[in-house]
Amino acid sequence: MENGGISMFIQWKDDYLVGHKLIDFDHQMLVAMTNELFKRVQGHTETDEDVAQAIAALVNYVNRHFAREEAIFLDSAYPDKQVHLRKHREIAKTVSDIAAAYTADPSAINMDEVMEFLRVWLTNHIMHTDQAYIPYLDT
Repeated sequence: MENGGISMFIQWKDDYLVGHKLIDFDHQMLVAMTNELFKRVQGHTETDEDVAQAIAALVNYVNRHFAREEAIFLDSAYPDKQVHLRKHREIAKTVSDIAAAYTADPSAINMDEVMEFLRVWLTNHIMHTDQAYIPYLDT
């Protein structure tokens, strides 16, 4: 099967660790789910429904992660709470819109662009945006 030769889309690095066990676990899960979506997009045996299920699972986990992360940093002295919340809302809307568009017409979605968006968002958000609230937490 051709899927066996597909490498990971995002390779987890310890540089992505923020030092909060729950947040780090969520980030690892988001990377794993993005890699699973990549595998399904690249696979030749996957159906549009298989890809749609992976997108839906990712959207669900993004929303759950944001709720957990927000509960943690909203209870801190982190000064950029509102900016971070807005970024979360923008990302949540974007991934939800991607899921809806894919469900409506899979051929209308450029999955290469979607995957690149996810890669850039995840790595940049973890490495920069999320690192900003860590000093304000009691970890």
